[in-house]
Amino acid sequence: MVELQVITNCIFKDIPTPFYWVLIYFFLIGVFCLLWRKGLKDGLRHGTVLLFAEWIVFVLGMAVVFRGSSAERSINLVPLSSYFDYGEHSYFMEKVALNILNVALFVPVGFLLGCGFRNLTWKRAFAIGAMVSVFIEILQLIFRKGLCEVDDVIHNVLGCMVGYGIYKLANLLIRR
Repeated sequence: MVELQVITNCIFKDIPTPFYWVLIYFFLIGVFCLLWRKGLKDGLRHGTVLLFAEWIVFVLGMAVVFRGSSAERSINLVPLSSYFDYGEHSYFMEKVALNILNVALFVPVGFLLGCGFRNLTWKRAFAIGAMVSVFIEILQLIFRKGLCEVDDVIHNVLGCMVGYGIYKLANLLIRR
């Protein structure tokens, strides 16, 4: 658990506080305008789409914009390689913690997709989660912001599907 705390502190410390405030203000003003124009039910549904867009902006800020640059481009196209990288100087637990963080980072994506787009199928949620994740990884590669990995895409899509599953389960329980 200590590794996850250290990793999250390293990730979030580089993001400037005004970035958070701008996201919060845009969200509050956007939801107020949506509630005013669309009414409660449609305003909240459109508000989840706004929150989805802001979450993507937050993830882009964290993974690309405010992340430190490296000297060279790095790419790893071996699926699940972080689980098979054992050795004397291996940072296996840190890699597992990063994988858990990648899953957790995209759980809101799947949940908000389900809330905002009611006719969305799991296949489309999967495709959107994969496209967003691949887009972020390509930006990391282009701008030399960390390692572009297939593992990140796999774990992000897994998180998106977990979030979508939570939405479907909650929706099923509420309708009963």
